Amino acid sequence: MEFKVINKNEDIRIILIKDNQEVAKATCYFKGTPKVNGENIGCIGDLEIKSVEFGNIILKKCEEILKEKNLKFIVAPMNRNTWNKYRTLKYTNGDSIFLLENVNSIEYNKILLDSGYKELYTYTSNKGLIEDAYTSETLEYAEKNLEQENITIRKFKKGNYLEDLKKIYNISKISFSKNPLYTEIDEKSFLKQYEKYIEMVDDELILIAEKDEKEIGFVFCIPDYNEPKEGKKLETLILKTIAVLPEYQELAIGNILLNKISQIAKKKGFKKWIFAFMYSNNTSQKMAKRNKAQIMREYAIYGKEI
Repeated sequence: MEFKVINKNEDIRIILIKDNQEVAKATCYFKGTPKVNGENIGCIGDLEIKSVEFGNIILKKCEEILKEKNLKFIVAPMNRNTWNKYRTLKYTNGDSIFLLENVNSIEYNKILLDSGYKELYTYTSNKGLIEDAYTSETLEYAEKNLEQENITIRKFKKGNYLEDLKKIYNISKISFSKNPLYTEIDEKSFLKQYEKYIEMVDDELILIAEKDEKEIGFVFCIPDYNEPKEGKKLETLILKTIAVLPEYQELAIGNILLNKISQIAKKKGFKKWIFAFMYSNNTSQKMAKRNKAQIMREYAIYGKEI
């Protein structure tokens, strides 16, 4: 067996070759990666592995390279940071892959564990019926209270999407800053990631909460277009992101946004929704449970000291 090493400015691509066949691939990231305890970490991503044996070999090679970069901790699988592809599938209930579900193969869990990696964080995607959306007198009261706070909720302006995406960015960079392995992203890179969804979204299924015309929360939803590709009726809505600025979270804005989305979605013929990629200790997990959504997928990310 031999290695092919491809050096790039901000990463190193490793290819393991046996009998002239590529049997494993991985990328070592050492720039633009998250920090743990104030220190940059190494990341291993872009995994393509044909067996546990080959996986162990290529991971060991990646560790040697990242150690030479004076990095002491490695996270895998992660393509540089959490703004890109990361996590590996850990559990599935067998439901079809939904739109945006771009994660690493379930087989990689064993490869990482066998190579000495330990599970760091888990995430879930929960699925439920929109008709089971949470509502209560308390929530209705909270919504009326928003008027007194001069807080309004409006739909996304698709005709002026860049302006509204900037508002979503302003909320996201603050709301997600405490998430595990969070890495700052500049506005231009954020807009580039979200722009690719604009043609697919329904502006009525993205809501923005504002106080005195200043953005304070949002929910970003997208239909599961994988359903019609499989010959199924389009009836599932994906809750991609929901966020509220910390100082306004006690006003139940997140729950109000979800309730409004459920009403709009039902009128549009949606029957189910997916609370996608939620960190297991996140408040969005509580939202999923409150809306009677059940776990359909579990994902994990792993770490190792070197």
